[in-house]
Amino acid sequence: MKNIGLISSMVLASTLVASAQTKFPLRVDIDVSTKKHRESIGAGMDGEVKVEKISVRVKLRKSSGQPWTEPVTAELYVIGRQIQTGYYGVLDVMKQEFTFDKENDNTFEFTSKQFSIPQTSGNINVGGTYETYLLVIVDHEGNIVDTRSGRHIKDEGIAFIRELGPKTLFDRDGNVIGEFKPNKAGFAAAAAAATDPGDDN
Repeated sequence: MKNIGLISSMVLASTLVASAQTKFPLRVDIDVSTKKHRESIGAGMDGEVKVEKISVRVKLRKSSGQPWTEPVTAELYVIGRQIQTGYYGVLDVMKQEFTFDKENDNTFEFTSKQFSIPQTSGNINVGGTYETYLLVIVDHEGNIVDTRSGRHIKDEGIAFIRELGPKTLFDRDGNVIGEFKPNKAGFAAAAAAATDPGDDN
């Protein structure tokens, strides 16, 4: 009888541990900062051209008390907007896998590459601008732990951006417009037109 009682206690303890793990899922403190500045690169008859330079820094820290030894993935989507059309495009996608542990103080951080987006002012108001970022934290089973964005994005929009990834041009309602050429290729033609000195003859 004592053995049966001991086994029952062990089963109960295991059940309580499993229940505790279910009640206390992974929680992450998210800190995202965007560094950007503009530089003038020239002017012509039709306007002035500036380049907006952007980089996004992400810092994550496990805030839940329970240990979490499984790998976690951070998906960072950097989103730009075409001035002349208002359409949006994913400039780049970064996916960083990491593990929270005591050696890194349960903290992980990374910075995106720097993006340069030309834009014009004057008679030709075209080019592009940085719009926002989307950060998605995913566990080892593919479940979304948390998300963060510089703009409000609905769950449907998050799923849309994750599915399409880079090089897809879309409008505010999520309709696919076509292929987006990231960075300079998506905006450089406008810059060239604005800095054209024109025909003096």
